Amino acid sequence: MTTINTVFITTSWIKRLVGSANGNSQSSDEFPTVHDRIGFEGSLEDAKVIGRSPQSYIAAGESVSSFVGKQITSKLAEYGLEDIESDEWYPLKIPLAMLYDMRDEYGEVRMRNMGQNVPEHVEFPPELSEVEDALQGINQAYTQNHRGTEIGSYEFRNEGPNEGVMICENPYPCEFDKGLIKGVAKKFADSYVTVEEVGDQCRSDGDHRCEYRVDWN
Repeated sequence: MTTINTVFITTSWIKRLVGSANGNSQSSDEFPTVHDRIGFEGSLEDAKVIGRSPQSYIAAGESVSSFVGKQITSKLAEYGLEDIESDEWYPLKIPLAMLYDMRDEYGEVRMRNMGQNVPEHVEFPPELSEVEDALQGINQAYTQNHRGTEIGSYEFRNEGPNEGVMICENPYPCEFDKGLIKGVAKKFADSYVTVEEVGDQCRSDGDHRCEYRVDWN
C-alpha cells in the first residue's frame, strides 16, 4: 500500500474534501463574523479556500434536498461568491458565513447531514482502505484546501482497535465537522459508525476546540 503521505498529496480527493443566483452581494466587512458564532480564535483576515470546497458543499446540500442545494447556492451568491472555479481561491469568510446561516436557519441536524454528505462527492484514492488512515488524512486535506495564517486543524488520535478521538480546532460549525467525520469513517468502515462529542469544551459554547470520539465496531 502506498504510504499515506504520498496518497494524500498526489490524489485529487484532497483538493475537494474536510465541498448562481441573483441577489445583492456584500463586502467582506459585512460578513457575520466567526467570533460571534463559534469559539475559534484564529484570525481569518488572510484565510482563503479553494473553489472545490464550496462546490462540494453545494453538492452535499443537494444530496439532502434540491431546496437545500439551491439555498446554499443563493447564500454564497448573496455574499458575492458565484460562478465558482474549482482551482481558484476565495475568501474563507464567504462559505463560513453561508454555513452558519444554514445552521441558524435550518438547524443542527441538517448541518450534520450536509457535512456527512460531503465525502460522497469526493474522489478517494483507490489505495486507501483503512478508517484510521482516512481520518488522519482529513487534516492534510484541510490544509491543502485552505490558506492562511491561522486556519486551524483536525487532529485524529487512534486509541485502540476501531476507535479514536478527533480534535477539531478550526472555524467550521461543530455540527458540520461532526457530520464530516462520520461521513469519512463510513466510507471505509464495514460496521456501524458513531461519533459522539466528548471532553469539557465545545466551540459552540465559546471554547476553542471540540473533541469527538469515533467508533466503528
